[in-house]
Amino acid sequence: MILHEINFALFGITLGAFFGALGIKLVIETDKTSWRYGFYGLGIISIILAVIEAIVNYYTIVSPIYVIPFLLILSGIFLLVFTKLFLDRKSIFKTSEVDPVINEFTKSADRTEIKLFGGDLNFFGNTAKDMDNNVQYTFLKGANFRKVSILCETPGDLLTRVRYGKILSELTGAELKFYNPDKADLKIRGRMKTFDGVDKLLIYRKVGNKSYQMIETDTANSNGALYGNIWDLIWSLAVELTNAQKQEYIGLR
Repeated sequence: MILHEINFALFGITLGAFFGALGIKLVIETDKTSWRYGFYGLGIISIILAVIEAIVNYYTIVSPIYVIPFLLILSGIFLLVFTKLFLDRKSIFKTSEVDPVINEFTKSADRTEIKLFGGDLNFFGNTAKDMDNNVQYTFLKGANFRKVSILCETPGDLLTRVRYGKILSELTGAELKFYNPDKADLKIRGRMKTFDGVDKLLIYRKVGNKSYQMIETDTANSNGALYGNIWDLIWSLAVELTNAQKQEYIGLR
């Protein structure tokens, strides 16, 4: 009997440790996984069993006590709410939902430096005129970062050079470096910021027609550290603008 109680207690401790470790994994996980359904299942099962116990006690015990079923129902509800808020994070966004997420990420950054995985920077607008009304661009300009490091494609046409010139003239501390997408393109866009001394990343990529997968992580996570190291590597190898090129682009705007 004692061995049975010990084993049952160990089962509870082991199950609790498993879900605790799983919760930590899901909090730092960069992609959604089906493991989150384990928490939903545990919460639902807890509520159902508590209701069954309360019903059985009502009909079989003269003076039933409902403290345990009540606490179990309460803990099940808390687990469901916690899972929804913290473990079941939305990762696929429509095009119209991308700008608010990016601006909210930018809003909380320290104002020392922000880094952009840029591509051809058309998310700021396809023309210089578009940029004046672009939600991302106007927000970034108003944030007044001391340095804005932008890793972007070598401009292939006049319109792109005009847009680059506008960025150089209007964004305080803007620095552009070019990479060749035919040889090195991560197929991702995003930003890297510093918040309370920790480097955080928001990475997104197109996964369907007008839909993007967006992942927020930090360099304490292995995937976040990998992207951070890739940024450092490509930035160190990217082509710098000469002063003459900067003045040329600014003069085009």
